Amino acid sequence: MQEFTLRADDTGTIELVCERSDEEAPAPRVRSFAGRDEFGLLVDDLTPGERVLLFVDDAHFEQ
Repeated sequence: MQEFTLRADDTGTIELVCERSDEEAPAPRVRSFAGRDEFGLLVDDLTPGERVLLFVDDAHFEQ
């Protein structure tokens, strides 16, 4: 697992966009969770081992 630091934009939003490598597969199921200091997304029904590209606005990405 890799760790990245992202910043919310001027509206307080972080947008995460993923693109599947398996274009023929049916749409996955997306779930979310939120706690006091953490939140996340879970994506089900991907093909085992499938690669997914994550797109993030680099103006809000810190290295």
